[in-house]
Amino acid sequence: MVIVKVEYNFESLQNCQCGACPVHDGSNCVAQHTNGLKFTTCSSDPPAADVEGIYCSAQKGASSCHDLASAKACLCPTCTVWKSHSLDTAYFCINGAAQ
Repeated sequence: MVIVKVEYNFESLQNCQCGACPVHDGSNCVAQHTNGLKFTTCSSDPPAADVEGIYCSAQKGASSCHDLASAKACLCPTCTVWKSHSLDTAYFCINGAAQ
């Protein structure tokens, strides 16, 4: 199976589920960084550094937040971006972009 690298773009941002993920949810760092807003309502591509999500893309990679709940179940395998790119790992927010 060939893995297609995830591009950081508007379509991927709209389909990303990181903002609803239990691993991501509850992070004080993420809440402060995003002011509680979800990027799924954006109308353009915000700079990757301003987004807490789409961690599977090479342009974003792992979160700079260190209070993510790694013991909680990751939503990556249920994400459209994950499925459409034939990804086979998860916890990109902690481990970094898909290889």
